Amino acid sequence: MIKELMSDLRVKALMTKIFMQGVQISPEFLNILLKNEDTAVKILEDILKKLSTMENKPLIITPEFISDLSRKEEEIDVKNLAEEITIVFEPTEHILRTPLSKDFREYFISRYKKLRKILLSERYDARGAINIQDLSNKKTMEALENKIKIICIVSEKRAGKNMITFNVEDLTGEITVLVTAKNAELLQKAQNIIPNEVICVEGILIDERKMLATDILQPEIPKQVNNVYEKGNGPDIYAVLISDLHIGSRFFMRYAFNKFLLWLNGLFGDAKLKSFAKRIKYVVIAGDIVDGIGIYPGQEKELAIKDLKKQYEVAAYYLSQIPQHIKIIIVPGNHDATRQALPSTTLYKEYAAPLYKLSNVIIMGDPAYIRLHKSLFLVTHGKSLDDIMVNIANLKYETPAKAMIELLKRRHLAPVYGGRTLIAPEEEDLMVIEKIPNVFHAGHVHTFEYEYYKGVTVVNSGTWQEQTEYMRNMGIHPNKAKAVLINLNNNSVQAVINFEEELECGEDQAV
Repeated sequence: MIKELMSDLRVKALMTKIFMQGVQISPEFLNILLKNEDTAVKILEDILKKLSTMENKPLIITPEFISDLSRKEEEIDVKNLAEEITIVFEPTEHILRTPLSKDFREYFISRYKKLRKILLSERYDARGAINIQDLSNKKTMEALENKIKIICIVSEKRAGKNMITFNVEDLTGEITVLVTAKNAELLQKAQNIIPNEVICVEGILIDERKMLATDILQPEIPKQVNNVYEKGNGPDIYAVLISDLHIGSRFFMRYAFNKFLLWLNGLFGDAKLKSFAKRIKYVVIAGDIVDGIGIYPGQEKELAIKDLKKQYEVAAYYLSQIPQHIKIIIVPGNHDATRQALPSTTLYKEYAAPLYKLSNVIIMGDPAYIRLHKSLFLVTHGKSLDDIMVNIANLKYETPAKAMIELLKRRHLAPVYGGRTLIAPEEEDLMVIEKIPNVFHAGHVHTFEYEYYKGVTVVNSGTWQEQTEYMRNMGIHPNKAKAVLINLNNNSVQAVINFEEELECGEDQAV
């Protein structure tokens, strides 16, 4: 019987693909295939689809695996399900109670100390780092045989033909770091190191003022265990991620947004989409609720509503159409009425009062950590993505999630100082990513992408605004009217729904 089963070339090809992923098949599962020869191809195709979405694949396919695969989830309605929301951090209170420094000295000291702590506590290969001032201690250097590690902040970077030079410093001194073409892999890594980021440099001391780098470590994030795709025990509950509505703009996609609102109310879409809508408990908006006033030259020509308060009145009207059992979580963007320098406060009540009157709305500053059930969300508008894309090769507006991953590697939401992103001289750097989220959500660049990175679901949710003349001049081609469903039971992207095309455009089934 096995011979007959394997004589089917489709079965043989599919099983080969499974084996190539390092996954074996148990005898018990093989018996299931033998008893279901007519559907063996479909079973194997479903397994391959499931494996392609799994970060932690099983070693062996068992009958339990296929049973879980074929399990049809019971229909639930979350209307009466208790919300579970914890605001872990948002910066408004800190901003209002703490005076700004006269310069950025305290801010960068805070950045250095926080990221040094992360490097030493979370990266074993950074342990043993010494202070720069200790490089002049002969006994220390003899004991280390001139092989050293330092944790430093990059103050200057210079790129030559066959060498990259960094001026770096810590709280005790400064030194020049050389990266040469003799180590091609390290040279490539050094090309993506940017000024003001904190790194660990391993190398050989040339003299008291210079060292030759043999490795460069970023703070990074450790690979998460039991995060993405590890099925929880509770029902599947969804959070919808959107951003950049730009209400008040002539290019706001009100027809598409109305379809989104109808869908949330169970009045739009096929049976599958309506089934998704029944499970939605939260809508998370990553900024730019309105288009604002005077944000860029010539904006007034592109406005349908030229009064900021009126923009928020209309925004509140739209959001009031979202069912009351769905909590709406808002973080401001650079078009919103808030402090433009990062970190940002909540929306100014003087302008956004109508939003504050909605009982199911929670408004926070930028950045914000919020826990929905067991899932920790880090939500930021993403202003600094402009700077990170300029400073790192091969990053493009078309692939914003990859730029967000670069922020995770640096454990910082705004690592570039002196660029397009305004940073306030706070005494404490609140943009350091001290807590590793399950879901990292941003907007700003008007392009859609999601990725999974070391157990973190990274989403940039696009926009609800058509291409404006300003975007055209900037070379930005927006990905529009998409809603991303996050399954809070496993932190995966359950589906992406395209309301411009009126249909579902992609899905990653929960595992």
